[in-house]
Parts: sequence; structure tokens; C-alpha cells
Amino acid sequence: MCHPYRRCSGQALIFVTMSLIFMFGVAGLAIDLGWGYYLKARVQTAADAAVTAAAVYAKYHGDTCGTVTCNVSYTCIGTTPPTTSLQAGCLYATANGPSSFSATMIENNTVPPGVTGNAPTMWIRATVSTTAPNFFLYGSGYQTASIAAQATAGVTLIPAASCIYVLDPSAAQALTVQGTSNITTNGCGVYVNSNSGSALYMNGSATIVGTTKVVGGTSIGGLATITPAATTGVSPTADPLANLAAPTFSGCDHTNYTLGNGNTATINPGVYCGGITLTNNSTTLTLNPGNYILDGGGLTVSNSSILIGSHVMFYNTKTGSNTIGPISVGNSSTITLSAPNSGVYEGVLFFQDRNLTYVANNSFANSATSNVTGAFYFPTTSFTFIGSNNTAIKSAFIAKTMALIGNSSLQSDTTGVYTGLAKTTAALIQ
Repeated sequence: MCHPYRRCSGQALIFVTMSLIFMFGVAGLAIDLGWGYYLKARVQTAADAAVTAAAVYAKYHGDTCGTVTCNVSYTCIGTTPPTTSLQAGCLYATANGPSSFSATMIENNTVPPGVTGNAPTMWIRATVSTTAPNFFLYGSGYQTASIAAQATAGVTLIPAASCIYVLDPSAAQALTVQGTSNITTNGCGVYVNSNSGSALYMNGSATIVGTTKVVGGTSIGGLATITPAATTGVSPTADPLANLAAPTFSGCDHTNYTLGNGNTATINPGVYCGGITLTNNSTTLTLNPGNYILDGGGLTVSNSSILIGSHVMFYNTKTGSNTIGPISVGNSSTITLSAPNSGVYEGVLFFQDRNLTYVANNSFANSATSNVTGAFYFPTTSFTFIGSNNTAIKSAFIAKTMALIGNSSLQSDTTGVYTGLAKTTAALIQ
């Protein structure tokens, strides 16, 4: 301590100098740490954006092991436009990350490592890293700091609970199963939205084997049975395809297309004003893959005709003065059809314009030689399916009211590829 009568300026200067050195050191450490925390937030944002974008891409494009190499690290190189989920993730990492960084991504269909309480169908993980320069700690030998962040997203597929949906909220006998009909659902069920006391009507020796839920009641006569017993008084369920967007189109590629007299032809997707008609005498029509817009006229396949098409979708509608017609497939026709296996209309075979109604019944007589997969979607009209398939088909029926006749067996579609009913979610899980 300085004596009151002695000078202390030299000692004070030393104390002030030492204090300034300490203060500058603390300030430098704060600046370097602050910059590091900023870069940490940026690389975490990049990792989160990368896996979220990759999961969403996989949700809408059906990315699976095979499209990418599962459990093999992918180094981001900025491919544009992306053709896989990992490439899409890399682009979002670039858009949201710092100016200089490196990123790797990996996906697999196993249980995600380090994640509990979540079992997605597929998981995607991104690791993003960068190097932060130290400004004030540089002279202390700490020239740079390594910063990294990781994120994981999951894609989860939820199969539809039912494969038969009857949507009318109040119709009596909204679903009719009669005669000797035998309806079997394997891994899926029947849902009837009508609150009528006879929403589900059965007679004769008809049977339903599979989970059956009815908002209203059942009217079961004769020797008809449901196994297990139907659950009544349930809450209505939503239209499983309510959010499916209608295709856009304009003009006519063909008008009143008709094929008959035993002729054979192959046609392409497009707008068929006046619909498509096949007459009898073993007429054979082959459809190339794609969407067939029936702008009025509907689809008519007469007895003894043959209709073949892989990965096709029929949209039944009308514009202007055209008159909409039903889907009508004759009883002794031979039908081999499958819905698209990718894209917006994956799993949808018939799609009726939900903004229109018509009195004529949609009918599909499925002969024993037929092979049909896909969803039959008639949300505001009636539908009759006359089945005689010997093995379970991956199809789904959604209609305002419905009649099922004959022996039909429907198989649950756990992937959504065949009927489009499975729902996919994509979200961060870690």
C-alpha cells in the first residue's frame, strides 16, 4: 500500500496495464465464443433443414433403400435438380448453412441409432461441420475451432385401417351385401359412415369376414353373418382420399373413342371427350401407362371385351356441354388393370370428380380371369362390385353407397403403392 506522502503512479500504471490485458483477454474470449455459438446455430440449422427436406422428398417420391444406398455415408456435392432424398437434403443444407461447411448424410430402414420411443419406416441423419477461426485466441495457439451438428428425421408409413369405405352419412342400406356373396378383408376392414339404423344391409347367406365398423346400425337377415360381429355406433371416419387433387387438363385428344368388332388397339394417356367405349366380340384394348381423363361419357367395357393397362388412372369428369357417364364394366369381360405405382395418383385406379354427381350406378363386374389392383374412388356416386376373384387383391373401394355381390377378397396394402391409402409422415425425431 502506498504511503500518503509518497508517489504511486508507477504502481498504478502497472495495475492498470495488467487489468487491461485481462479485460482484453476476456473480451476476446467472449467474441470467439460468441462467433462459435453463432456458427454452431448455423450448422445445426443446416442439419435440421437437410434431414427435414430429405424426409419430405422421400415422403412424396417413395425413396427407399435401392434408390439410395442404405447405411452408406453420402458426401454432399450439391446436385441440382435432386434425384434422391439425400441430394435434396444437401441442397437445403447449402441454403441454410454457413458459407463454408461440409456435410454427410445417411439413411436406413433399421431402428435409428440413439433414438428411443420412435420407430420410423426409414430414418435419415445429417452431420454438418465447419471450422471457426479464432480472432483473439489465435496468438495463444488456438487458431481454429471445429464445430459440428447432427440431426435425424424419420419417415413413417401408416397403413389404412380399412379397404372398404362407404361415405354417405345417412343413407339406408348404404352398404348392401346379399345373396351368396362372401366378402373377406385381410388385414383391413369395412367402414360405413351412415347413421341409418340399416346402414349395413345383408340377407341370404352373405358373409363378411373382417373388422366391420358402422356409425348407425345393421340389418342382417336370413343366414347372413359378420365375423367378428360388427361394431356399431362408432364415430364417422374421414374420406381417406379427400385431399387428393384432381388432375388439370384442357381440350380433347380424342372424341367418342370406340373400339369394337373384335378389333385390337393400343392407346395413349390423354383427354377422351365422350369417354371410352369397348363393344363386344373379344375386342381388346391396351392402355399405355398414364392418366386417362374421361371428359364426359365415362368408361364402358361391354361383355366379352378385354381391357389391359398397367399403371393407369381414370379420372371421370365432364366439362362444358359434355355429359358425364358412369364406369361400367360388363360381367364376362376380362380386365387386367393396375394403378400408378408412383406420383400423385399412386395406387388410384378410378377417380370420380367429387364435385359432380350422377344417377347412373358405377359397376365393375370382375370375372375370375381378371387381375385388378388400385383404389376405386366414387365419393359422390354409387358403386357395385361383382367379384369372383379367387385370391386376395390389393384394391380399395371408396364410394358414397355400395353394393358388393359375389365372392371378393381384399388384401391390406401396407405400403400404399397399390391403393394410395397409406399415409406417410415426415418429421424431425432428433
